[in-house]
Amino acid sequence: MAEATKKRFFSTMDLLIMAAVAVVGAVFSSFVWPAVMNVATPIFAFLGPVGWIAVSGIYVIWPVIAGLLICKPGAVTIYAILQGFVEILFGNAFGAMAMVYSGSEGLGVDIGMGIFRWKAKLPGVMIGAGLGSLIVDEIYIFLFGMQSTYTIIVGGITGFISGAVLGGLVGWLIVQALYKTGVVSKIGLKGFEELD
Repeated sequence: MAEATKKRFFSTMDLLIMAAVAVVGAVFSSFVWPAVMNVATPIFAFLGPVGWIAVSGIYVIWPVIAGLLICKPGAVTIYAILQGFVEILFGNAFGAMAMVYSGSEGLGVDIGMGIFRWKAKLPGVMIGAGLGSLIVDEIYIFLFGMQSTYTIIVGGITGFISGAVLGGLVGWLIVQALYKTGVVSKIGLKGFEELD
């Protein structure tokens, strides 16, 4: 009697990638991100109370990297929730909300990549990173009572642009560099376009 082989949706390598990137992302978000925000807020003071949003896209780099390395439906959302959990373990100031923030960013990246059928396409990554940053920035605006027409509209536009450029494009370029150096291979990566 032949045993049916069960095919797993996420391979062991996928899970290892999620874990490794989650640790790096959690360290960055818990210890580096607050310093970046403190430096950037005065630079973008002309945006008023939402000046910090101009660099919020940096936070989305890690979900973008995980998404480009795995390219499977739901992978980024699962990864991002894992990153949020690791952030809690590292003592992130947001506590359990770190899982909500991270998960929302991952969902945005999943949606953007889903538009392109989870192929590693730059437009999908930038749209997803922009959506992820937009969602989290709007959640933050409402949770901390900063809502006004100005903060909702300007914060939303700024968050989307920041996510698309600082999260999507930068994450894309980091993965490009990883492939060019041979640190990771393109096996299983669907539709990856190299920039020349």
